[in-house]
Amino acid sequence: MATGYGSSTVALEKMLKMQESMYGPTSVQAAAAAHKLASSLVEQGAFDRAEPLLRRALHIYSNEKSPDPAKAAAVQAVLDQTMAGLNKEDGDSLEKLTVSSDHIPTFLPSDQALRQPQAESKTHLTPVEILANEIIELRKSGKPSQAMAEALVKLAGLYNEQSKLDKMEPLLKEALQIRESLDGSSHLSVSTDLKNLGRLLYFMARYDEAEGYLKRALNIRQKELGEFHPYVADVAEWYARVLRKSSRPEEAMAMEALVRDSRSKFGSEWEHYKAAAVKASERENYFLAQALWLAALDEAKDYRSDDPRLSLTLESLAEVYWKQLKYDKAEPLCKRLLQIWESVLGPDHADVAVAANNLAMLCERQGKHVESALLYQQVLGINEKLLGPNHPDVENIRQSWSKARQLAQKQVELKVARAEASAHHNDGADGSGGQRT
Repeated sequence: MATGYGSSTVALEKMLKMQESMYGPTSVQAAAAAHKLASSLVEQGAFDRAEPLLRRALHIYSNEKSPDPAKAAAVQAVLDQTMAGLNKEDGDSLEKLTVSSDHIPTFLPSDQALRQPQAESKTHLTPVEILANEIIELRKSGKPSQAMAEALVKLAGLYNEQSKLDKMEPLLKEALQIRESLDGSSHLSVSTDLKNLGRLLYFMARYDEAEGYLKRALNIRQKELGEFHPYVADVAEWYARVLRKSSRPEEAMAMEALVRDSRSKFGSEWEHYKAAAVKASERENYFLAQALWLAALDEAKDYRSDDPRLSLTLESLAEVYWKQLKYDKAEPLCKRLLQIWESVLGPDHADVAVAANNLAMLCERQGKHVESALLYQQVLGINEKLLGPNHPDVENIRQSWSKARQLAQKQVELKVARAEASAHHNDGADGSGGQRT
């Protein structure tokens, strides 16, 4: 399915918005614009985007005072083509099943890894075995932890890649129980676990169970983030699929309208900049990617601090700067990211540790060893709580902190020596020899 859209599609999207504004969202003019936009999307293979537009147009035409059969037939023909396309590309293909963490990605340096894999490679363990062993170690504490929940979700993700859905379900349910016990049943992190289970059960054709999880996830996100939000649309899109599988088209259309309204209210320019920037980075055209992420950041300037688009923009632009060795430009972006995650998630969250570690590496590369040592100390404190003092990642961080402390000490001693030398030079220059009269 196509992921990028041409300039003609963008123009048609603007035309639809204009017709909705001038004549109303249920007008025949809006229906005609939706029909044209959907036809353009079908030509590009974007069948999932086209379907709700066509059903909306068909509903409008069918409910006119004097229905025009020709208009309805034209829309129905494109809708039939769309549904055939969806079936052809396997709308229920497991390729569409993913396991979400909704976390910021780790900002890895280009020439080193945060976690050294030597010990693991010697034992020739598979990724599944490595995670399973990590979970065994975490269970020994006898207490639920965020680290345990994250490990369970990651292991479910690995089983997803192997299409072992039956092994995913108990892992995701345990992760949900842990998160509920630690964060409360209405926390945003719980909504992500609910979404994971809802999507899994959808692909297992257990639609009634899937609906319960997705409905609960949707309620949590609307309560915490408002009715219209990208995270709300993310869940509503899957909820609509479940409703269609349950032969409830009217409810599905209402849910699809929520998805459409949520995404339109949050604007589409950012999405276009993001898609183009990702492609530029994949081609290693970092200069273009930098310009596009800067444009996306300008679009995101008025977003709430907890909006995932803002954090993704900051992190992606910082990574582009990192790859161009522009550490001074990446630093303020990572500082802002750290402030956002501390405010949104709390000081002891795993994502706060990731953001602090990213910033520590940037400071280290710029010779700001005092700042780097303080940040590594923050990372170490968080990960010792989450993973325990003997975890391999914690040991790596401890080594980075120790190195940064040594360099910081040398840096401070050098500054003191220079200050003393400068003071001695000034005393000699005024002829007093350092003596007062």
